[in-house]
Amino acid sequence: MRTHANRNQASIKLGPLIALAAVAVGVAIYYWKFAPIERQLSATIVGFEVTSEPDEARTPPLREALAATVTFANGGGATETISKARFLVSSQEDLSAPRSWSPTIHRDSMLRDLKIPPGKSITHTFIIPWTGREEARYFANGAKIYLGFSISSETPDGQPITLTERFGHVIQRDGRIANSEHELLVLEFPRQ
Repeated sequence: MRTHANRNQASIKLGPLIALAAVAVGVAIYYWKFAPIERQLSATIVGFEVTSEPDEARTPPLREALAATVTFANGGGATETISKARFLVSSQEDLSAPRSWSPTIHRDSMLRDLKIPPGKSITHTFIIPWTGREEARYFANGAKIYLGFSISSETPDGQPITLTERFGHVIQRDGRIANSEHELLVLEFPRQ
C-alpha cells in the first residue's frame, strides 16, 4: 500500500499583490501631479546701511542714502511672483495702514512683478536717496523715522496678501542722518 504525503504549501497569489502595487503607484502619481504644492516664499532683510559719498555740487557737499538689501527665496515647487516689494520710511510707527505719496511716507523704493523659480533666491538692494532739505521739512528734528518693508503676493487660491513689518529707525538732525538702529527681519508667507 502506497502512502502519499500531503504537504501544505503556502502559495502567494500574484493577482492581489499586483492590484495592491497598482493602487500604491496610482496614489503616488495622484499626489505627485495633483496635490497642492507647498509654498515656501519669504523675504529676508540681510543688510541695511546708511551710505554717504562726497558730492561737491551739494551743500553740504555730501550725498546720503538708505540702502536695504533683501533676499527673496522660493523653497516651494512652483514659480512664485512678488507683485510688489517696498522699502519705506515713515514718521508713523504703524506701517500697516495703506498710504500713498505724502509727508507720512514720502520716500520709498519699489520693485514690481518679480518672478522667482522654484528652489531659487534673488537678492536686490533697495535705495532711498536722502536729500536733506525735504527730510528736514517733513520729519521733526531728532524724532524717530521708522524703517519698514512691505511685500505683496497672491495666495495659492488667488487672494492678494501683503505683509508689512518695521525693522528699525533712523534719526535725522538738520536733514542729515545722525544715527540708526535696525534688526534683520524675515517675512514669510503662509505655507498653504
